Amino acid sequence: MSERIRNQAGRTGGLSGRPVTRRSVLGVSVALGAGLTAGVPGIIGRASAAAVTMRFGSDSPLDSAHTKSAVVLKELVESRTSGRVQVTIFPDGQLGGSGPMMNSVKTGSLDAVVADMSTISAAVPEADVFNLPFLFKSVEQVLRFANGPFAQLKPRINESFRCEVLGFASNGMNNMINGKRPIRTPADIVGLKMAVGPSKIQRDTVLAFEGTPTVLPITAVYTSLQTGLVDGACKTPDDTVELKLYQVSKYLTRTKHYSMPNALIVSKRFMDKLSPEDQAIVREAGQPAVEAHVKEVLKGEEAALALLQEKGIQFFTMEDPKAFADKVEAVYKEAANRVGADLIEEARKLAAT
Repeated sequence: MSERIRNQAGRTGGLSGRPVTRRSVLGVSVALGAGLTAGVPGIIGRASAAAVTMRFGSDSPLDSAHTKSAVVLKELVESRTSGRVQVTIFPDGQLGGSGPMMNSVKTGSLDAVVADMSTISAAVPEADVFNLPFLFKSVEQVLRFANGPFAQLKPRINESFRCEVLGFASNGMNNMINGKRPIRTPADIVGLKMAVGPSKIQRDTVLAFEGTPTVLPITAVYTSLQTGLVDGACKTPDDTVELKLYQVSKYLTRTKHYSMPNALIVSKRFMDKLSPEDQAIVREAGQPAVEAHVKEVLKGEEAALALLQEKGIQFFTMEDPKAFADKVEAVYKEAANRVGADLIEEARKLAAT
């Protein structure tokens, strides 16, 4: 098991004893934000007076897979620009969650972030295609679609958020977890209160299984499971470890029903500060940065699953995967009006190869 996973599993939430989550703020956030750790490798770059500084926000710990793209982009950009561009990383949600940080990029008060597609779908509804359940079979398929047919929508994202999309990553495949009963058949979901994100498709999916969707920010999932506000959620193995959901759940079903990609974006306002040469360097650093992110996710998934079993989570599989997929056909039909029937068909064709 990787040391990174063990370290994440051992975190606690300070005096309150609450879990340190991927989106929670570290106790040292004020020190980091104030630059008191300037010069620490991988966090705050030591910039000269003439350097242009990129402020890169992340809602995850510095050593998490989700922040790997920021760390790699920092290394590449600072090296290739000979220090003309410095990158300051603000981890652990110091600058807010994905939504607030995207808004900050749009206003130009934040320079870069790795944002999830659910946030982007608020302005570009087609991005909700990735929430369609049981569409893709693997992270590799998701990224082939993101970098293929979906890539034609980059200009729309750029315009909507006044940014540039440098590449796509993913945090892995989502599974159903809950503390009430094992999920083996669609009937096992009936009546379960499930935490969902802001995506309409996520809400419609739970309703299709006759469950009750409850929209929650990710920071509220642990407490909501603990208090019984919800019975379960859909999370990746890495998120389940980082959020310590094994403390408030009992069962995990390997549904792998969707993988939500992330977009690595930089603000247009920041890019306009750079010379054409340095703009090219930042753009070229995007792809190796997201590739490192994905590699870290895939490498850590089995370690995360092993840790969850070690913590007492019971694993199950779907007895009949087709029965689950058949239940959500109405979700696809409803989504076609917003997401686009042609885009959904392209996704289905790619997923069938």
